[in-house]
Amino acid sequence: MICLCNGVRLETILKAIEGGARSLDEIFDQTTAGVGPCGGSCRDKLRQILAEKLKPGEQNE
Repeated sequence: MICLCNGVRLETILKAIEGGARSLDEIFDQTTAGVGPCGGSCRDKLRQILAEKLKPGEQNE
């Protein structure tokens, strides 16, 4: 589980990245991860996942 507030699992995040998400905003829009009532405590983990899964230059800021 990556986003506890919204119940978003790692598999969902990976599918969003495979489907074209290249920024935190795009992950937020596609999965609701990072925009829960906690204020986004999982955002650092989401950044790390993006950095691990995308090649240099693929990530949008």
